[in-house]
Amino acid sequence: MFAKSINKRILAENLTAYAFIFPAVFLITLFIIYPIGFNFYLSFHEWDALSANKTFIGLNNYKEMINDEQLHQAIKNTIVFTVTSVPLTLGLALFLAVLLDKEIRGRAIIRTAIFTPVVTSYVAAGLVFVWMFNYNHGVINELLMLIGLEPVNWLQSTGFWAMTAVVLLTVWKNTGYFMVIFLAGLQSIPKEYYEAASLEGAGSGWKGFWFITWPLLKPTTLFVSVIALIFTFRSFEQFYVMTKGGPMGTTKVLVYYMYEQAFKLFNMGYAAAVAMVLLVLVLVITLLQFRLIGDRHVQY
Repeated sequence: MFAKSINKRILAENLTAYAFIFPAVFLITLFIIYPIGFNFYLSFHEWDALSANKTFIGLNNYKEMINDEQLHQAIKNTIVFTVTSVPLTLGLALFLAVLLDKEIRGRAIIRTAIFTPVVTSYVAAGLVFVWMFNYNHGVINELLMLIGLEPVNWLQSTGFWAMTAVVLLTVWKNTGYFMVIFLAGLQSIPKEYYEAASLEGAGSGWKGFWFITWPLLKPTTLFVSVIALIFTFRSFEQFYVMTKGGPMGTTKVLVYYMYEQAFKLFNMGYAAAVAMVLLVLVLVITLLQFRLIGDRHVQY
């Protein structure tokens, strides 16, 4: 009897635990696992999204990528966008976090002002930036002419100016989010470390940052770098609003290229294959980040 009552209690506890985790597992399956599985299935088919029939074509979608110059350009643009916007965003966020971690007047107001772009939609912000970077009437070119420089055709230039404008919007939009995370990491560092280091003359200034703050921020740095990477690789709204992938495809990134293939050309199977390549690319780079930053010395 005693053993039977224990078994019933264990069963009841297990059922309760399963009941609590079921909603989370159900939502993850419905909105993450199933879409990825269906996308993988679709990448081996030809489908226009209008008919009910999907034609199995094997690896043809993946083979087509080898000679797809537009896809190669989109991958290149994505990499350029990532390697420029991520370091700028994280560097500025860390600088502001270190600055605002100190007791300064109006710190709360400054934090709020820096974080405000995070809650602003990319569409609204993109429209404002389009006006700011307008060749004839934009405030950026007006400022350039005030200091004696020639105006720049930002959004219609086939050089790097259009990508520069999108990068500036992205940095402005995301810096506040990562600043808050860095602030949380900074405030979790025990003050005793700085007090002990100050006895050796390294408790503040550059030495304090290099020998105490930066090493102890490695877990936070790993987290924000992975999140920033995912943010940039899935970027779409700012390109759609500001440049629509132009001019001449110079700002067409992977997600925008997928959008064109799926919803303009109705080539759903090929778009799904590109999405799988993007998923693998993000996973590989994330694993590299864990190897480079997330070593055994990260934990403290």
